[in-house]
Amino acid sequence: MTWQYTPEILPYVGVLFLSMLLAGGLAVYTVVAWADAMNEPGVRAFVGLNVGCSLWAGAYAMQLLSATIPTKLAWLTVAFIGSVLVALSCFSFAIAYSGNEQLLSRRTVCVLAIEPAVAFVLFTTEYRNLYTQRVDTVVVSDLVMIERTFGPIGLVHILYLYGLLVISAGFLLRTIYRSDRVYRVQAGAVLLSIFVPLLANVIWFLNLGPMGNLDFTPVAFVVSGLVYAVAISRHHLLDIVPVARTAVVENMRDGFLVIDETNRIRDANAAVRSHGSPDGLESIVGRDITAVFPEVSPIIRGDSPTDHTEIVVEGENRSRSFDVQVQRLSNDDRFRLLLLRDVTEQHAVEQRYQALIENTSDLITVLDGSGLVRYQSPSVTNVLGYDPSALADRAYVEFVHPADRDRIVATFHDNLDRSDTIERAEYRIRDADGEWRDVETVGRNLLDDPFVEGVVLNTRDVTERKRREREIRRKNDQLEEFAGVVSHDLRNPLTIAQGYLEAARDAVDCEYHDDIEFAHDRIETIIEDVLVLAREGQAIGETDRVDVERVVERAWAHVDTEGASLTVAADRPIVADEDRLLQLLENLFRNSVEHGGSEDGESAVHVRVETVADGFIVEDDGPGIPVDDRRDVLEYGHTTTDTGTGFGLAIVSRIAEGHGWSIRVGESDDGGARFEFAIDDSVLADSVDGPASVDR
Repeated sequence: MTWQYTPEILPYVGVLFLSMLLAGGLAVYTVVAWADAMNEPGVRAFVGLNVGCSLWAGAYAMQLLSATIPTKLAWLTVAFIGSVLVALSCFSFAIAYSGNEQLLSRRTVCVLAIEPAVAFVLFTTEYRNLYTQRVDTVVVSDLVMIERTFGPIGLVHILYLYGLLVISAGFLLRTIYRSDRVYRVQAGAVLLSIFVPLLANVIWFLNLGPMGNLDFTPVAFVVSGLVYAVAISRHHLLDIVPVARTAVVENMRDGFLVIDETNRIRDANAAVRSHGSPDGLESIVGRDITAVFPEVSPIIRGDSPTDHTEIVVEGENRSRSFDVQVQRLSNDDRFRLLLLRDVTEQHAVEQRYQALIENTSDLITVLDGSGLVRYQSPSVTNVLGYDPSALADRAYVEFVHPADRDRIVATFHDNLDRSDTIERAEYRIRDADGEWRDVETVGRNLLDDPFVEGVVLNTRDVTERKRREREIRRKNDQLEEFAGVVSHDLRNPLTIAQGYLEAARDAVDCEYHDDIEFAHDRIETIIEDVLVLAREGQAIGETDRVDVERVVERAWAHVDTEGASLTVAADRPIVADEDRLLQLLENLFRNSVEHGGSEDGESAVHVRVETVADGFIVEDDGPGIPVDDRRDVLEYGHTTTDTGTGFGLAIVSRIAEGHGWSIRVGESDDGGARFEFAIDDSVLADSVDGPASVDR
């Protein structure tokens, strides 16, 4: 391989190698420093751009130093690859930088690579004459220089690469026009790094270069490399790449305004323009901010003690509230940024919750750590007769009944050390008339919550419920006394009659003895049901969360099911007296078994228990209950069989009534009996981990 050089060409070749090293160094630095961002199109394109510059500059330097046509053509092939990589990478970088990454699909890149691929094949094969019609050498200043005449494909290829660079410049110019200062500096640097090499290449293409038309395009890459280095180090070129303004700013729900030192609007997004003027951007930009939004005058002119305020803007249909913040732009003290956050809906929610608190029948009280009232909801006036302001800063415990006071104080102090705990308590509290009211309070320790900083009490007046409970206990006491009389006065003569029946069996053979024994058994069953009804039917003890599936299984095991089957679908517990619920289910199961199934015993009844949103359901696939009888089946003594007492479903009704549940008798999907128990929301427990379904 023959090499050539002269004193005139050595500085130029040195600059070419310097450009190669600078561009290659930027490529390596980017790969190392932004290794985690190499999947970003903009970063990949920036690396490709600098690799192409390095190849182009180095190959052109080697072409100048070589003396034979084959060697020069080989290096020109490498330079060809570098120039194509530069144009495609520059185009991709400009597209990604301007926020149009969606245009850089794999299909788009393949289409853009078609022309360079065709030109490269023609440039390196026997069809070279379509790319370059003539290749020769000339001697200029003792140097052998290559001289070419481009064919039609060569001209198309060069114009194609120019077109990509021009389009790239167009995207960058649009970014400069739409971006703020920091992005304009970035985009301007990238545009300069494209424009300088492009101008040098146009001079070469028009055959205006010195010394046999030297191509100064690779030399111009030194300028590009220096510009890139400054843009990366000082303006964070690869750290903050602008996204198209319409993709973010224009679609922001919050509004922003940029004003200058004369309070003139320089920029505004759609959220502001829609409230400031119906004519759009042109009618706002350039106007005085105090003329468009006079409400912000105090904060703009510095009369407000803070740079944060709230304004109300009257619109065509309704007024809207905005939270306004003012801050200076960090990159230019002449401009200020106004952020307008629409808080209209937030205020509507606050007003809605305020209305709920003020109109609820429950009392909302907030206490501090020492038990003093810091907030009392207005509902205290309707419930207890106090003015809320009269309770402020008073000790809550002074309104509690003396007999309950120590217990409530102890509960309060026990929970001060446990954040976000929930406690329930029942006690008596004095109203404005000096009367004692029974209340139930759910307390939650939110002292550590910065938005509350107190113990929140949710109190409900249960005076009427307690009165009913006391009345029920009084009636139950009376029923218990009645049950004792029934048990003693009826069982004694029944026992005597049963003894005489046994004596009669031994003495006389009579066909009526069995009928008499059956009658005695019926009397005994009636006595047992009456005792259950009187003593336990409506007496409800302590209630708690009850696992429905477990109680159903226990009740099913206590009943002679005679081959019947059971399905349980329970997705939540309920709050009930477990013993009374067990008895209720036993009676329902017994009713289904006795009345369901076929008379010949060939088919047994299937019973299904399911929890629903507002209660639970017990149903079967038996013959069902006629419509005319559904109102009466829960009454005492109603039965449709000769052996029934008519107390089974009456006991179910009393137990439900004792819990405060309502019953609806209906028809199941299979035509059987269906009992729906509607439970009040206050005794519905939260749903458990998931639904459970069990077949028996």
